[in-house]
Amino acid sequence: MSLPNEMDALVLKGVREFEIQTAPVPQPDSDEVICKVDTTFICGTDPHIINGDFPGFWPMGYPFIPGHEWSGTVVTAGPRALSLGWKEGDRVCGISHCGCGYCANCMKGRFNNCLNYGHEERGHRQYGHYTPGAYAQYMRTSVKSIYKVPDSMDLEYAACVDPLSIALYTVKRSRMQPGDDVLILGTGPQGLMAILCAKALGAGRILAVGSGERLEKAKELGAIGISYKEGDVLAQIKALTNGLGVPAVLECAGTAESIQLACLAASKGGVVSMIGIPHSDPSLPVKRIVLDEIELVGNRANPNTAQEAIDLLVNGRVDLTPLMTHRFALKDFSIALDVFEGRKDGAIKVATKPNGM
Repeated sequence: MSLPNEMDALVLKGVREFEIQTAPVPQPDSDEVICKVDTTFICGTDPHIINGDFPGFWPMGYPFIPGHEWSGTVVTAGPRALSLGWKEGDRVCGISHCGCGYCANCMKGRFNNCLNYGHEERGHRQYGHYTPGAYAQYMRTSVKSIYKVPDSMDLEYAACVDPLSIALYTVKRSRMQPGDDVLILGTGPQGLMAILCAKALGAGRILAVGSGERLEKAKELGAIGISYKEGDVLAQIKALTNGLGVPAVLECAGTAESIQLACLAASKGGVVSMIGIPHSDPSLPVKRIVLDEIELVGNRANPNTAQEAIDLLVNGRVDLTPLMTHRFALKDFSIALDVFEGRKDGAIKVATKPNGM
């Protein structure tokens, strides 16, 4: 396919400074493809990137095109990508991480912790974080970071594979067993997807701590809701578990207070699986962590769970439609971001459409 020379893209020019600009359409390297983007969802990390909360890291500099929860269609492929079976017309979804492929961690399948992180000249990428992303009409990506979307799946739906596979990874890392109680702290998009994944993997009762409309959504998805605005949360958790606590705790809120609560709410020998990133380091109950053998597990992204997430969606084990609430043209990104950040009109997953609605 003949590509245009230019495209519309959301360009960050500085902290909280962005606009839709004309940008060059990228060309693929040997193991890359260029995709026409169908949908890019706003991730909870995106406002932090836009607000400059990770200076010199995400992004490393300006101007920059963010966005990493996306889907689209391959329009051209490099020679090696073609030899690997990728071709024009393939429907795909992407994840943000692309490991170098040859360091010790990548060889173990832990490309999310690639030892060459940040060195694009060595083959590492993180799309939408420090490598140009998907808030654009066309997306350049390594074939290591994309997955084929079945014809039965809508591309907008497929753009949620990235966050869903992160939630799935977080659940699996808690070592939850079928029938176990699970506690989820935080009822944002990641916490709500964790509820769906925990149900799909056979959780017993799912306790969810949150507030407002999102806590009500958690209840609709089958969780036992606990409002952190009403009473002693730890006491409520203990009362529901005969004082034992919960064997699998998923920390999805990313606050110092929530991480402290997670350590106190876990049962003896329990696992706290963390995906939230706090602004400040929490004060941890180390005595309890040691004497009761509480394990704290950090989770970065979604290594090797994207295909599993696709399979859960295809087989009807997970239904994301209750979470997909809003859609905007890319030109209206400022409105979309305001709706997402303000949680307006029940906003959970807010989509942008770089090539039109």
